[in-house]
Amino acid sequence: MCMLSVIYAQFQSMPDDWYTPKRIELFYSMVAHAELFDEEAGQPDCLDPEKAKFDSRIEQLEFNFNQEDEYKGADHD
Repeated sequence: MCMLSVIYAQFQSMPDDWYTPKRIELFYSMVAHAELFDEEAGQPDCLDPEKAKFDSRIEQLEFNFNQEDEYKGADHD
């Protein structure tokens, strides 16, 4: 199993309310490092549709956090 799959499996198991901007940043960092590791270790390409669905979920969560930050910024002006 490629490292990328391990990271996706762990993060996919977490409920949406577990995520914070810092944890999303951690996810992106771990994915980048896992891709490098898998490439160096000669792991096969392990992209699949479920990972793409999860990427969309993370992007939506990140968008929601950004919207909240913008809204809070408007309240503090």
